[in-house]
Amino acid sequence: MYPQVRHYRDPFEGLKAQLAELIGLIKIVPPLIETDREQRWEEIGARPGDPDLEMIDIYETEAGPEEGWGHADFSHTVQASAVVTAWGAFHEYLVRQLFENGLHYNLKNYPALALLVADERRRLDRRFEDVQRRYSDFLKVDLKALSSWDSVSHAHQLRNALVHNSGQYTSAYLKTRLARRPTSDDLNGFTPPEGDAALINREAIPLSPDFTEQVISGMIEAAKEVRDILADTPPPG
Repeated sequence: MYPQVRHYRDPFEGLKAQLAELIGLIKIVPPLIETDREQRWEEIGARPGDPDLEMIDIYETEAGPEEGWGHADFSHTVQASAVVTAWGAFHEYLVRQLFENGLHYNLKNYPALALLVADERRRLDRRFEDVQRRYSDFLKVDLKALSSWDSVSHAHQLRNALVHNSGQYTSAYLKTRLARRPTSDDLNGFTPPEGDAALINREAIPLSPDFTEQVISGMIEAAKEVRDILADTPPPG
């Protein structure tokens, strides 16, 4: 996906375009995959029968390991990838806004300072907590005071769980106000474990198209709120 946030003249419009494409991805791609699987199954069923082979064996063999023998949960993979990519774009948006509004200086004649700023940029690209701190230090903007902060915190910890914990629950994720806990539908009819401690490192955070779209849409709303705050904030100095 083209990195619109970094290359758009208006970072908010770039972020909005990229996140809208991700919402489209989670809505369009999984149904196409399921349709393809159904067509394969029907095509196999229309062939002359082979008494030595079951249809399911033919189907799985033709699907192959790259499709999980025809049973890979590509919908979950697409949704998880969309959340991780959306968070990366949102993080980049915040960093770009921070630099354009708080560190927009020509340091051509000050190479030592330019090096320090470049190092700062690399740290900000890696650690969201540093982004929060620098918004407060340089712009006097407390990101935790955003009305959309719950959505930001939830998206951040969901991304971390997907990237660092194989999508399973973490204590940090469960501490967010919007944390989604499993239902019996998510667990194929089984009763969900009692208590958060039973979920951590044991159960996967359930994803669904509606839930994933809500997570991504929350980032769009937070980005708009940041943009509006910065538009009303005088430049530093």
